[in-house]
Amino acid sequence: MPVITGALPRVDTGRHQHRPLALVTGATSGIGLAVAQNLVVDHDLVLMARTAADLDDLAMLLAAESEARIRTRAVDLTDDEAVTRAVDELGIDRLDVLVHSAGVEAAARVDELTPQQWRDVLDLDLVAVAHLTGLLLTALRRARGLVVMINSGAGLRTWPGQALYCAAKAGMRALADCLREEERGQVRVTTVYPGRVDTPMQKRLHHAKALRLRAEGADLPRYRAADHMTAPSVAATVRLAVDMPLDASIDDLSVRPAGML
Repeated sequence: MPVITGALPRVDTGRHQHRPLALVTGATSGIGLAVAQNLVVDHDLVLMARTAADLDDLAMLLAAESEARIRTRAVDLTDDEAVTRAVDELGIDRLDVLVHSAGVEAAARVDELTPQQWRDVLDLDLVAVAHLTGLLLTALRRARGLVVMINSGAGLRTWPGQALYCAAKAGMRALADCLREEERGQVRVTTVYPGRVDTPMQKRLHHAKALRLRAEGADLPRYRAADHMTAPSVAATVRLAVDMPLDASIDDLSVRPAGML
């Protein structure tokens, strides 16, 4: 099965010529991983994450289960020059789908957050999203492509102790809305707002909230995966946007745990 990593040249021949191409950030865990596993059925993939070894393992696994052509790029998305080099080296002429799934959180009250924490989270959750999208817009326009931004319920409302994460996701929402208007008729933009999802990030957020409540003399029920959606359920909403005909676009998708299991 074809697995291509690093800066190897692109070859657009044979059965891969007609497969659409999707680029997924944060591809080695959580929602990004689930999206990659969903799209590999009928898309060639470019997978981005921080760790080369994890990307290589994922590419080998996906290639063994599909006919996809897979390329990987280990890059720190907050390193502007490295991201620019990565995009140049990939040489993507046409891009059908761009999924922004990489993200980070810092759970604390406003008076507990440091300026560096603000910069770190906003840099990855917002600035890096805008930068990578800008670099790939020409390729997206050629394909009349789709940008999917994995946001959060935090992009629609706020919670105590989540000022930074909520601010980053509200900014991401505004970025998506502006991009949609700027690129209307050329590139479609869908924002997905998941509720609680059983991911490592959600477990960290639950742990931070439990510590804060404990310090205030209250308790939080233990974390239960059954109270959350699975990452593949969120990937199914991305698939819905991807499969829309070109004459229609889904602007916003909110998905919540059904509480039925």
